[in-house]
Amino acid sequence: MSDVRIDVIAIGSLAANKYWNEKTAVREEYSTTTLVRAGKLVLVVDPGWPPEVLRSALYYRSGLASDAVTHVFVTHLDASHMRGIGLFGKAKWLAYEEELRYAQAEWPPEAPGRQALARLKAAPEKFAPGVDLYPTFGHTPGHASIFAYTPTQGTIIAGDAVLTRDHFEHGDLGEAPWDLEKAKLSLQDIVEIAEIVVPGHDNLFVCRGAGGLA
Repeated sequence: MSDVRIDVIAIGSLAANKYWNEKTAVREEYSTTTLVRAGKLVLVVDPGWPPEVLRSALYYRSGLASDAVTHVFVTHLDASHMRGIGLFGKAKWLAYEEELRYAQAEWPPEAPGRQALARLKAAPEKFAPGVDLYPTFGHTPGHASIFAYTPTQGTIIAGDAVLTRDHFEHGDLGEAPWDLEKAKLSLQDIVEIAEIVVPGHDNLFVCRGAGGLA
């Protein structure tokens, strides 16, 4: 039996959600931050909130201090998904190899994320039993999710392959995915394999039977 445990630490939101009748930015944009534990693995996914928020959220949601985190994974290199990564100075910082290669080749030298990029390493295909890397290309060139599963349930920590529950319900991939066709395929994969979806900027939700929502 897998001992995987998943906890949403901080629920993200979009700067503007068109399904809430918002046409311009009305708030700061932050990603949903998720904690995955499996054996000795203590993994934070998408530390998008400021460090002081994540420090408190981690403690209040799990009882852990930031030094207990062994690994950090970013689904992609948007600033709203890695703003608080510096809090986890003792952890290994990881992203999908293709995402790192693209940023290294395309980002200008003065890009704000260059310091974090220099420390990020290619993520393994498997983090622990029941915790796998799951490529979900399209939103960015090397976007990848985490698939965490037990014998009875699978959870996708989807990053921006699924922006919010509203976007999922409408099959909406956002305004400008890097590759629309790949993003569509990634969404379909998520629909087919996941019972629970943790979107990039919303709370988790249950997905049943070819995309039906509980």
